[in-house]
Parts: sequence; structure tokens; C-alpha cells
Amino acid sequence: MAALSAAALTSGCSTLPDDGELRAMATNAGAQQKRDAEEVRLRTVLGRFDGIEGLRPGFTAVSDVCTGPSDGGFKKEATVHLMSCSMSADAVYGVEGDITEVLRRIGASGITTWSENVNGPGSASGGSLDYALMYHRQQGVFPQESGGLPMPAPYLKSETGDLSVGWDYPPLPGAPVRSAQVADDHSCRADIIPYSRCVTDPGRPPSITDLRARYGTVLRVSTGAGSHGPYLIVPRPGNKTG
Repeated sequence: MAALSAAALTSGCSTLPDDGELRAMATNAGAQQKRDAEEVRLRTVLGRFDGIEGLRPGFTAVSDVCTGPSDGGFKKEATVHLMSCSMSADAVYGVEGDITEVLRRIGASGITTWSENVNGPGSASGGSLDYALMYHRQQGVFPQESGGLPMPAPYLKSETGDLSVGWDYPPLPGAPVRSAQVADDHSCRADIIPYSRCVTDPGRPPSITDLRARYGTVLRVSTGAGSHGPYLIVPRPGNKTG
């Protein structure tokens, strides 16, 4: 019935669906099949980090959200789609040993192609492994000949933009407390209309604070739609794309 409703709505009917109809589209068998496939894809990507020496699994969190039509401000019709569903996932690890050695192992693992240091050696090219290692080597400060200024926070990002890595980085010299890039914010909202879902494994995960107290450093891997786009798009009436 939900599939029939979706077909009718996308074949020329100008009435926009209500929240109940949108939820039916988001939970029918076809949508669930795509949802399951997307979750398998994301978990497979994150699972590749489990084999990296020095990473100790903490928890994995999956956030799944479907949004309804945008009215384009004062317009009455949806501007792009009736519904779009996307999923993102994080894997959080404790780090045993030297974080720079763990980063080198991540770079050598072939998990993905990370962003290049496009400006050459010694430059601040965010998302690249070269820059991340340079940040730690120079303790977060550019050389005096380059001004001696604080360096931007390090991170890794894939060339396709669908995978990123962040971690606790050392404080700047003289800083009273440790800087922490990994925030304890793995919770997600499960009350978004028409559909949202949050899954955390294990069901009662350790907090990032607990992982940091145990291992000293925390690393978070994040992945999402990226170049794949939403796993489900229901086009607006009359729109043949999506």
C-alpha cells in the first residue's frame, strides 16, 4: 500500500504527502532493503579500521534520517524531492601507543585514498596524512621562519569526501589542559519526522571520557553518504530525477 501511494505521488499528483504517508514510504519493504544495504556498506567501511594495530574498539554509532519535502520558503510545492534518506556512522577507538604510528598504519592500510598535501612539504594542507604527521612532529606550531603561529587542527579526509578521521591532539606548548578534538557527542536524535533511527553498539557504550581515561588518546572514524548520495530519494510530483 505504501509503495502504491509513493508511485501515485510521483506520477503527477500535486498534493504533498502528510507525515504519515512519508513515514509509510520510509518504512516500506523497498526502502528497508535500501536501508539495510546502506548500513552494511557503512559498517563494512568502518570495520576495516578494526584491524589497525593500536586501535581498540570503543563503540559504533549509526544515525539514519529521512527528511520530508522542502517548500522553498513561500512556495507550496516541494522544490527537489518528497523525501530523502541518508545514513552516517561513527566508530570510536581508544589508541594504544604512539598516535603518529597509528596514523602511519592507517595511511599504509589501503582503506582509502586520503587527501593529498597539495601545497607541498611543510604546508598546511588539511585532511592529508603528511600534514597530520607534521602537526605532531612540530607539536602544533609552525616553525619560527614561518611565523611560529599555532597550526590548524589535524585530521584525515578521503579524496571522495565520505570518510574522515579525527583524534585527540597534543596541547600547544604552555597550554594548561589537553586539547581534545574528539567530543563526547555520539548520541543522535531519534524523534525526527518522518523517520529517524539511532543505533549504538554495544547498547551501553563506554563514554569517550572513559576511553580517554583508559587509553590516553581517542580516535573517531566518521563515514556517510559522500559521493554515493542519499540511499533513498522519492522525487517530487513531476520530477523524473532522483
